[in-house]
Amino acid sequence: MNTPAASDPLALLAEAAGIAVRWVDAHGRPQTVSAESLRAVLEALDLPAGTPALARDSLARLRQPAAAPALAVVDAGGRLPLPENRPRPYRIECEDGSVLDGHTLSQDGRGYLPIPQRPGYHRLELGGASTVLAAAPPRCPSPAELLLQESPRAWGVAAQIYSLRHDDPAAHPAAGGYGDFGALADLAAQAGRRGADALAISPVHAMFSADPAACSPYAPSSRLFLNALYADPCAVFGADAVRAAMAAIGGSERAARLERAAHIDWQAAGALRLALLRQLYDRLDEAGPALRDAFAQFRQAGGDALQSHAVFEVLDARHGAGPGAARDWRQWPEELRDPSSPRARGFGAAHEREVAFHVFMQWLARTSLARAQSRARGAGMRLGLIADLAVGTDPCGSHAWSRQADMLDGVTIGAPPDLFQDAGQQWGLAAFSPRALRASGYAAFIEMLRAALADTGGLRIDHILGLARLWLVPRGATPAQGAYLRYPLEDLLRLVALEAWRHGALIVGENLGTVPAGFNDRLAQSGVLGTSVLWFQTASGPDQPPAFIPPDRWPADALAMPDTHDLPTLRGWWEGRDLDWRERLGAMPGAAARQARRRERDALWAALRAAGLTHAGPAPREAPVAAMLGFVAATPAPLMLAPLEDLAGLADQPNLPGTTAGHPNWRQRLPRGSAQLLADPSVRARIDTIKTCRSTP
Repeated sequence: MNTPAASDPLALLAEAAGIAVRWVDAHGRPQTVSAESLRAVLEALDLPAGTPALARDSLARLRQPAAAPALAVVDAGGRLPLPENRPRPYRIECEDGSVLDGHTLSQDGRGYLPIPQRPGYHRLELGGASTVLAAAPPRCPSPAELLLQESPRAWGVAAQIYSLRHDDPAAHPAAGGYGDFGALADLAAQAGRRGADALAISPVHAMFSADPAACSPYAPSSRLFLNALYADPCAVFGADAVRAAMAAIGGSERAARLERAAHIDWQAAGALRLALLRQLYDRLDEAGPALRDAFAQFRQAGGDALQSHAVFEVLDARHGAGPGAARDWRQWPEELRDPSSPRARGFGAAHEREVAFHVFMQWLARTSLARAQSRARGAGMRLGLIADLAVGTDPCGSHAWSRQADMLDGVTIGAPPDLFQDAGQQWGLAAFSPRALRASGYAAFIEMLRAALADTGGLRIDHILGLARLWLVPRGATPAQGAYLRYPLEDLLRLVALEAWRHGALIVGENLGTVPAGFNDRLAQSGVLGTSVLWFQTASGPDQPPAFIPPDRWPADALAMPDTHDLPTLRGWWEGRDLDWRERLGAMPGAAARQARRRERDALWAALRAAGLTHAGPAPREAPVAAMLGFVAATPAPLMLAPLEDLAGLADQPNLPGTTAGHPNWRQRLPRGSAQLLADPSVRARIDTIKTCRSTP
């Protein structure tokens, strides 16, 4: 491997650009990034370094004084340092409409601007120049503030939306093989009536309408818009109109057959839902003026971003679908790769009608998601929906096409080799360019946050470590050949806090994995809840048996969960179902893993007994799901979430990482509708255990 010396122009440029030339792996061993990988990441940052001369030129360009930023991220009530010490007049037009006039101040020979105490986006006029001050509060809204309780110990449910079922499919004529925002609204109402304060959901980002089989919610086409297949047309048109539309396309029997299946056939179910939505769109002219006006207002408010996404959907269906087609806009005809080109923007009336159809679907999706949040709050939930923000987007999708200047091209997000993945991971997702974010005043990041926070009471940020650094893998390289790229953590956390304050939202960070030193402390300071998962709350020394940390020693500044979508369910872990799957798929040896699981199961049983949640005696064959849920509920976490798979006592997890075939990832459905499921005696007993443990100091 060709490794650069510390004084080499390539290494100097990489360090200046935020690339860690040297880093320490999970085994504590120092590593050095190869020159080839450094050049690839630098090229993605628009800093060519193919030769020493090019590297020096890029370094000189990087070190040039930056122009006045379009947006300055500051602390509300703080100070903005200024290059000049002399007093100068300024005017600040605050977001709330008030105006502040004054003169800059100085202290210790340095000039500064006093920032308004109230958070918000304020326009600053100073010295003939204008900029926006993003004045952030010191912290995100706390659980105590949002839950109106001094020391909250709330609980909620976590749901994979696609897995949900309607209790009476006949009363929901759009039901046809997977859960949607209508089923989500029903679940919200049912869970709220049983005392839940939150409903955490799987990502709802826009996928590829032309390819419903691309179903991983963590590899979206765009994080700015919604998965159109989740739209609940009954929320807008009513059940009778939807039933008539389904009959018109002859889809009732197909829908019933798909609805009965244990696993989702995304291609068939997606095609049927799209046909139903198109039938409703074709009948929009027959709808009342209130609906037509609401659609027109939605389209106007969506502006160019919505239009671009709809255009992409049309072009993707024409050029990215079908036998031999390239699912990559970079391989489209050259004139279509630019989203602003005339060819991309219009092909006449037929093209415009197709674009309008995709806008229509976004309107239905947004309206029905808002209805789900409204029903959650109406049922007594103090938070309601907690959305999930994926760490990146598909580089072949709408977001990457319409926001090319904001994205890194030629590298994808992954993870280096660690204790759990010897070869590392390559997720195939596009990331924002930190250079582009700064240059644009973080416009793309703010736009994404606002889209994710709309119609929710909170947001989970997947792989929140990415706000500090991302492991980027060059195209064609292995995960081990990647490099860490630093991101402006302080600015990004301040913007998260500001948008959370403006939306009144709880923020949770998925901080599992190899966490940089001090990162969790910084999250806590900013009011972002971390994530504590039962399977990782263990403590054991060398040559000592595993031991689970007692509930009262779990972090008080983190969300508590028994597991996640990528981990075994409680029953599945107890029974070793995840090991069965991996052994079946040839991913791991069986004997050693099963012996380790038996030791871990005995350790958990001992911890459950010590917590007073089980009887004495050996660990039972049947998983003590209620006791395990109670163990997590007994922690001091301000919010505990119970996945529906655990409440229902299911054995298989939603996703088995590292597999793309063999395991039914993102296709498993719950056995019953929400009302029937939550009314089941065993499920009610598990909920009662959670509520009892949450209410006990």
